[in-house]
Amino acid sequence: MRQKIGRNAPCHCGSGRKYKKCCLAKDTTQSRVYGETSPQIPPEVLAQIQDRIRKEQHREEAYGKVRPVIHEDFQGYKFVAVGNQILYSKSWKTFPDFLMSYIATVLGKDWGNAELAKPLERRHQILKWWDGVGRFKRKHLRGEDGIYSVVPNGVFAAYLLLAYDLYILRHHSALQAEVVRRLKHPDQFQGARYELFAAATFIRAGFKIRYEDETDPEKKHPEFVATHEETGQITAVEAKSRHRPGLLGFPGERGKESEIKAGVGGLLKDALAKPTTHPYVIFVDLNLPPSPGTVFEKPWTDEIKDTVVWVGKPPGEGLDPFNLLVFTNHPHHYAWEDEPDPAKDTLSFFSQHPRVPAKHPQTIMAIHEAALKYGNIPNEFPGN
Repeated sequence: MRQKIGRNAPCHCGSGRKYKKCCLAKDTTQSRVYGETSPQIPPEVLAQIQDRIRKEQHREEAYGKVRPVIHEDFQGYKFVAVGNQILYSKSWKTFPDFLMSYIATVLGKDWGNAELAKPLERRHQILKWWDGVGRFKRKHLRGEDGIYSVVPNGVFAAYLLLAYDLYILRHHSALQAEVVRRLKHPDQFQGARYELFAAATFIRAGFKIRYEDETDPEKKHPEFVATHEETGQITAVEAKSRHRPGLLGFPGERGKESEIKAGVGGLLKDALAKPTTHPYVIFVDLNLPPSPGTVFEKPWTDEIKDTVVWVGKPPGEGLDPFNLLVFTNHPHHYAWEDEPDPAKDTLSFFSQHPRVPAKHPQTIMAIHEAALKYGNIPNEFPGN
């Protein structure tokens, strides 16, 4: 018997690749099939099994540890299972088609129709995005198969990615009614949206979500606690989003993009003040305009580094009160309608000396890797 190899360890064949990306599929199949009492499996069946394992590995590498899309066609309808719900339509040709209408299922058609009855400038941000999606579609033609083939602009991407995160949470029975309520509230939308991103990221990283009791105003606590399904590693999570005047429903005049600074020291300080006995991960949304270059070449990178040094470790303490800081910038809403969706940035800081060390540090790295998968959405239903 070969000694058990970790998924991220170098492969035993000497290829230099990680085991999970090399011989794991073959070894797993053989260990399951060729036991002492197992029947001889035809080579073509074994090849099909290995092909399915490889496809599942590729799906996980692209989208994280999210459950597969469950769907079926019947009498001209497309049926899609989301958690314990079954939804159906004759118009869903692609998975994004389904997502485009899924938001109405979550938020409620009555609420959506009430918002649509308002003048555009007074509508909720989500319905403003929906209006922009309609204008974007009208500028493009469907192909002969009835499917759009376009590069999404910022509004289209913002709406679609919100729908996908809602789908992920509901598909994993982690969508909280309170979060949906906050999404509908204009003043709370931005924070609730970013919390959805953080929760979906943890699901992509292989965690289960447990929300804290928000009805207790006397006690400070993180947004939620997550448990890694494979290792049992428990992690406390906080998510903070930087408001900017005139953006995402926040009142005020929109400032000059060239003059906007990150200015997240207060958010980070507030997050670090929340007590926790678990390894601690903090997400911070920068809400900055897009800029060229890699994440290390951004005009705000040095400011973020200085902020982490200034706020991240209280004076006189030798240990960091965090395990991972994830700074993200998803500038969909800064793009003009005729521009493609801007590039997204993720800058993470791993503590070398955390106050509460993780028993399974690889799970902390997995959170960063899952954050990088934001924006990856299946274009088709599996098997189509």
